[in-house]
Amino acid sequence: MGSRARRWRQLWIDVHSYLGLFVGALLVVFGLTGSILVFWQEIDEWLNPRLLTVTVPPGAQAGAPGYRPIEELLAAAVQAAPPGSRVTQIYGPGSTEGVFAVYAEQPSKAWARIFVDPYRARVTGVRAYGAAEWVPSSFMDVVFALHYTLFLGEIGVTAAGVAAVLLLLSLLTGILVWWPRAGQWRQAFVIRRPMTPFRFWFDLHKTVSLYLCVALGAVLLSGVDMNLNGPYVWMVQLFSPATRGPAQAPTSTPVPGLVPIGAERAVAIAAATYPEGELSAVGMPDGERGVYLVGRRHVPGLSAFWSERQVAIDQYSGAILDVRDPTTRRSAGETFLDWQWPLHSGQVFGMTGRLLVFLSGLASPVIYATGFLMWWRKRKPRSASN
Repeated sequence: MGSRARRWRQLWIDVHSYLGLFVGALLVVFGLTGSILVFWQEIDEWLNPRLLTVTVPPGAQAGAPGYRPIEELLAAAVQAAPPGSRVTQIYGPGSTEGVFAVYAEQPSKAWARIFVDPYRARVTGVRAYGAAEWVPSSFMDVVFALHYTLFLGEIGVTAAGVAAVLLLLSLLTGILVWWPRAGQWRQAFVIRRPMTPFRFWFDLHKTVSLYLCVALGAVLLSGVDMNLNGPYVWMVQLFSPATRGPAQAPTSTPVPGLVPIGAERAVAIAAATYPEGELSAVGMPDGERGVYLVGRRHVPGLSAFWSERQVAIDQYSGAILDVRDPTTRRSAGETFLDWQWPLHSGQVFGMTGRLLVFLSGLASPVIYATGFLMWWRKRKPRSASN
């Protein structure tokens, strides 16, 4: 290896070491909380069965006609919400025993999540959140807040996104450091023998990171999209100008004398044209130009990896303004953006993908601990000589 190549390699080693030392601990936080969140719905229902699960009435079937009309569910939620609240989002159950989750926001920015029995239109419970409440009271919401904001509110959203960028850089420099010389490829993929403590730490750090680098890279990159969505979409649009972002989102046209058609009517309009799948969510209009966003999941025939469709509906006329699904993407950038959340959660590959994301999160403490031990081992002789 020439002197120039050695200098470059040492530079990558230094960058990788210091990035790992200073932001690697956040990889542990993101990894462990992310592993929990892969199965957050199942865990939350297990911890709170009376709040999040209901008994299915004899003879009832999930969905229409088994569920009560959405307007009845909304009326029950509004009655249980704090006065002056505005419903912003409705999420459908993930199973036949699940509940509807209705999000309601107050002018103070405090908000509540109201859970409603879909068969009886009865509220099973409420989770309320203060406007300045950075640490929620329920376990699963604590995990979400730590993963997404580091308990730092809006500042934490940005901080977590920047940390994900730095961790991506650490992963890339790690690949450069790992890249084997000619004739040494086989050793680069295994834990070598005979073992010494330092060699074992090095090889364990190397192999765990290597075999999970694709999953870790996908989760970190999509995490940047979650927390720094504006700049992320802007970057994607630089490479794919036809990609639609928030600025190209559809809007309603206000009509004097007309009032919004209501969530139930919006869902019916979407279902009349696109009946496939099951209702997953309804986004309520945000302001007089906002639209209803009706989402359906498990839509057959869309994609082997991603089977969701979202229909945007004018809140006054009921006209379908836009449809987003794998068949309506206008650019490679839109395909890339649409894959971010499925990749982040592992849902894009079903249970296999979820388990892969789960295992990559569990591996994060191993990666950080072995990296720290190597740094500490190299540091000790210098410290002893001082």
